[in-house]
Amino acid sequence: MTRISSRLLWAGALALWAVQAAADPAPGGGWSWAVQGGVMTDDRAAEALTPTRTELERQFVLGGVLGYDRQIGTSRFSVGAELQANAHFGDQDFVEFALPVALRYHPRDSWWDAFDSFAFGLGLSHYTEVSQLERANYDGQSRRTLIYWYLEAEFAELSTGDTVFWRLHHRSNGYGTLKPNGGSNALMLGYRRPF
Repeated sequence: MTRISSRLLWAGALALWAVQAAADPAPGGGWSWAVQGGVMTDDRAAEALTPTRTELERQFVLGGVLGYDRQIGTSRFSVGAELQANAHFGDQDFVEFALPVALRYHPRDSWWDAFDSFAFGLGLSHYTEVSQLERANYDGQSRRTLIYWYLEAEFAELSTGDTVFWRLHHRSNGYGTLKPNGGSNALMLGYRRPF
């Protein structure tokens, strides 16, 4: 299977982040929509976060996200939920629906002015077909519905309220919680706008 250069994806992500700027990030809340796109990896979650070890597949993801986020009291934390619809295409075509809940943290003084928040989401992901990539990575095993989580770093744009985010998009059986075994990872970039 042809591999795509992971260095190109990481360089693009860094270039996108470098053009972002923000004042003092503050927790927000309310509804938002987002578009996201990315590429599947042939790695476990920890390896997918290591640029020198990431091996990208010819399986791509493009989707839309409807989200709601609410600040927790007067803290820098917020809690929210998303509904995702993602088209997977490349070596196999199918659709994914994901429904995670998320905890988000907005630092008061970020190490980088453009950094707005960090989030962890957890829920379920459902594919309309069993993924051949997941089967290849798990000795022929996988299933359509798996546990889903994501790690996200969000970067704010000046004055508009729109944000750009990078996300690790992960599916797995939750250490044997669901049978049979299976799972996959994707590296995603997205653009979010509140409404």
